[in-house]
Amino acid sequence: MQPLAHILQNTAGALLVALAFVLPVSNALTSVVTAVFVAAMVLGQMAGSWRGRWAVVLRHPVVMASIALYGSVLLAALWTPVPWAMAGGQMLRNASLLLLPLFAVVFMGSRWGWRCLQAFSMAMVLTLVLSLAHALWGMVGAGAWPLPYKGGGDAIFHVHITHNVLMSVAVVVWSSQVLADPRLRPVVRWALGALALAAMFNILWMVPGRTGYATLLAALLVLALVRCPRRWRVPCVLGIVALCAVALSMSDSAQGRLDRTWREIQAFEGADSTQRGDVNLADHRLAIWREAWKVVRQSPVLGHGTGSYRTVFCASAQPADMCLYGGGKHPHNQILFVAIESGVLGVACYVAWVLALGYGLWRRRGEGPLGAIGPGLWVVWVVYGMVDTPLQLLTERHFFALFFALLLFSPTLPRSTPPETAPR
Repeated sequence: MQPLAHILQNTAGALLVALAFVLPVSNALTSVVTAVFVAAMVLGQMAGSWRGRWAVVLRHPVVMASIALYGSVLLAALWTPVPWAMAGGQMLRNASLLLLPLFAVVFMGSRWGWRCLQAFSMAMVLTLVLSLAHALWGMVGAGAWPLPYKGGGDAIFHVHITHNVLMSVAVVVWSSQVLADPRLRPVVRWALGALALAAMFNILWMVPGRTGYATLLAALLVLALVRCPRRWRVPCVLGIVALCAVALSMSDSAQGRLDRTWREIQAFEGADSTQRGDVNLADHRLAIWREAWKVVRQSPVLGHGTGSYRTVFCASAQPADMCLYGGGKHPHNQILFVAIESGVLGVACYVAWVLALGYGLWRRRGEGPLGAIGPGLWVVWVVYGMVDTPLQLLTERHFFALFFALLLFSPTLPRSTPPETAPR
């Protein structure tokens, strides 16, 4: 390999490590690092940095599904009723699907994946420490918080939903290393376990958000299925459910969120006005899903076209002020968004992509800590996609593309020994 090609190869890997760190910290830095990474990939391609890798990556089922899903976005742009500027903006957002094969080329056969994992862990430790510090700052009445703060409990760098989803992934990352890496020294194992417990406490008590509760519980259940010996799986699953139920019952913020969920369900039974008690039906997921489904039924086969969501949704949504709230940006459900814009073909491509991811990650589940992380990350995406639209959100669409590529293409440890027989 030519010296320039080798330099560009290492530059691209180092940029991915930087991206893994800045994703939980800053949207602006995420955009900048991603742009520089793409430029490094283009220059590396010209210099021959990736010779022999593309053929393997492009044959991978997940990569083919990613390209097909993006192709459905391009195809739906042919009949979109909105200006090309709006359609182009949506195509640019969904271009994160094409980042996955770029990330895969860098991770394949290299150790950059492990370094990215360490960088992400450092960023999440920083987030966790600042979140705890923010809580203590308020308890002692020290005045205005001097550092970044997004609001929503003790969320720091991102809004509470993104904060809790990333913290759920951090729990999976740290717990998987504790359970599946026999090389860890005892002090490191205990430290990672303590971080995982602190992150769970952060989600359940400090940063209120129903999405975080759901992603955390789903990730823990899948991790138990992956790592527990068969005879202990049912007791472990039941124990996790019981512990989470106890924790939620002890958390005032969780109780408030769950009580509100029940009031929203009751209000939805007659959701024909703007306000029912303290439940604003214009910013109510069940009401938004109902209106989004009506839009899907208007053009179920072709969809309304790329970039058309806000235009077609706001044209018929009731209550009329629903577009002033969350429903005007996206329907808080990934499949509904895809169905509105790209129709049946888009939904088929999205489902194929999710299934390909699940199959690929499940096949690697026994391959050390990276393999143990995969199914948990996949279920976090699935749960998150049911209550939000992560492909529309900057942090999420970059983060999951990076981590899916990392877990599918990075070399893993040799097949791990079951926990009870791991070498001392």
